[in-house]
Amino acid sequence: MAMCVLLQLSVLVVATSAGHVTYNNRPVIGVLAQATASKTHGDTYIPANYVKYLEQAGARVVPVRVREPGSYYAKLFSQINGVLFPGGSVGIVSSDYAKAARIIYDMAVKANDAGDHFPLWGTCQGFQLLTNLTARHNLLQPTDAENISLPLDLTPDAKSSRLLSRLSQKTFHILTTENVTPNFHHYGLLLETYSQTKSLTSFYRLISTNRGRKGKVFASTIEAFKYPFYGTQWHPEVINFDWNPKQALDHTSNGVLISHYFSSFFIGEARLSGHTFPNVQDAADAVIENFYMNYQDDGTFDQTYYFNYTKTSTQ
Repeated sequence: MAMCVLLQLSVLVVATSAGHVTYNNRPVIGVLAQATASKTHGDTYIPANYVKYLEQAGARVVPVRVREPGSYYAKLFSQINGVLFPGGSVGIVSSDYAKAARIIYDMAVKANDAGDHFPLWGTCQGFQLLTNLTARHNLLQPTDAENISLPLDLTPDAKSSRLLSRLSQKTFHILTTENVTPNFHHYGLLLETYSQTKSLTSFYRLISTNRGRKGKVFASTIEAFKYPFYGTQWHPEVINFDWNPKQALDHTSNGVLISHYFSSFFIGEARLSGHTFPNVQDAADAVIENFYMNYQDDGTFDQTYYFNYTKTSTQ
């Protein structure tokens, strides 16, 4: 099973690269923090499941802080190999999370246009954020897809997508017939909205859709045509690393395979980035292991990293 995923990934990397490629086998991914609802543990947070999700595919993780000056993001961007915009509930237009993401998104577009491969991934709120960053408008509408796992309804374009076109027959069957894509959202990008928004249809390939409890069809998986930007309205990271018994999650071996596939794909893209820290000590000082992780022993099993605003960010 694991070998199958690795073979798919290796074929994918070769297929999306031209000429000689030097692979970065020490990829580092930035995960964007966001404000906490409560200041009990810190000003901002990153759920640990995103960190573990990236680490399972062979990457290290650094937190990307909010409320920092442009120089902070420019320096960090030059050192890391991709950024993940996680799910949450802080807003996709004017929050600190959205403002920091705009800086990163614009740098990623500019870098890729110059031939500097730099991938972005958005999950749930991060997926919604990507649509706002591209369309420059909040297009979300109610979808009623909170705490429900579903198979993907693939579009005809899925066959030509980088993300899914090389799925094995077994993985394809699991993804399209079993409840292995967990959804935790009240709002989404409706299919009709996507179809009527030229800035999105010209930028993103729609790979899959799903239907909420009230019958509304929403976009659930996208990838940019020109850039290594990917988004899932659903959560591949929670399958392996969330253990709240109240959540509708598929912890079977098939669910685990799906989580591995998507994390391996994204880190495969990150391996094409040549960004690096100046030295080992700088990398050691930046990684998320330097920060406090809180464990909730209340039966939710939640693990969360917390960060306080820096002196620069509060000035």
